[in-house]
Amino acid sequence: MQLFVIENNVKLGYSAGRLKVKDATTGETVRDLPFADVEGISVYGMAQISTQLIRSCIEKNIPILLYSNDGHYFGHISSSMEEDPVRQKKQVYMTDNLQFCLTWSKAIIKAKIENSIALLRSMPKIYEFSDEEIAGMRHSLHYLQTASTVDEVMGFEGNAAKNYFQCLPKLIRVEDFVFRGRSARPPLDPFNSLLSYGYSSLYRNIIGAIQTVGLDPKFAFLHKLKLGHAALASDLIEEWRSFIVDRTMLRLVNDGMIDANGFYPNDAGAIYMQRSTMKLVNDKLSEVLAKNESYFLNVEDKKRYGFQVALHKKLLLLVEAIEKGDASIYRPFSYQSLGGAL
Repeated sequence: MQLFVIENNVKLGYSAGRLKVKDATTGETVRDLPFADVEGISVYGMAQISTQLIRSCIEKNIPILLYSNDGHYFGHISSSMEEDPVRQKKQVYMTDNLQFCLTWSKAIIKAKIENSIALLRSMPKIYEFSDEEIAGMRHSLHYLQTASTVDEVMGFEGNAAKNYFQCLPKLIRVEDFVFRGRSARPPLDPFNSLLSYGYSSLYRNIIGAIQTVGLDPKFAFLHKLKLGHAALASDLIEEWRSFIVDRTMLRLVNDGMIDANGFYPNDAGAIYMQRSTMKLVNDKLSEVLAKNESYFLNVEDKKRYGFQVALHKKLLLLVEAIEKGDASIYRPFSYQSLGGAL
């Protein structure tokens, strides 16, 4: 279970195998749950965390993620016990292997574009896209395999993403949430705010999963190394973006679960979620990541897995690919394996 704490006036503590959340003013216990059930803690704002709880989380390798009130990620507290220096050394070597990086990049971006097209075409009752409307994505998909460098792959990805975000607003049935293109830093409208928050949450989830298999989140094969960036998580998020985040946010908006009054502008004009909206989004994302959704691992493996298990199994494939120096061993998630049509 992932615990999301969005109230400022609370204290989190540990006692006798229980995680306790108390009102910081009255001392009253507002939540009491078995510590063994906790898989991660995300704190938004200024909630207090006891030293006992921090130590217990480190001992059990349970990450504590720290965010601002409006969802900006600050950092995390976690154990380093699962780091594998031998595996990470091989991982770093592979970042300089041009053929490995190119094969990996083509596979990841191919899956991202295919899944983007599949999502757009999965809701014909809302809007049915013509071949002409998705021509930019089709063009990138067709010529992707001709790329001879990772930079060329990223060029095709950029062209496809531009076309995708031109199409995505047509799947929004609520006028107050219609947007006219992706604005990430900062988000300039409610739907962009939802997307940014969802991508950030998924990104952090993937970082934790990477660490459990002994890899280093900073060293990747598609996205470039830079200070403070978990580039491998940025690689791995690409195949999941549309079906984990975009589809979830479309459902929240189109089903009337949230409305545009649940957002506010800051002094710079960026749009962020009110706490009540943040709680709804966290609850829905938790359901998608941990409970309700299931996926085939790939076309050949017809057993269904929850997202966390599927991600872990894919990371084991990545470990195998790194150790054998063969990026083709990794198989990205594809909506086709769920019976989706392109």
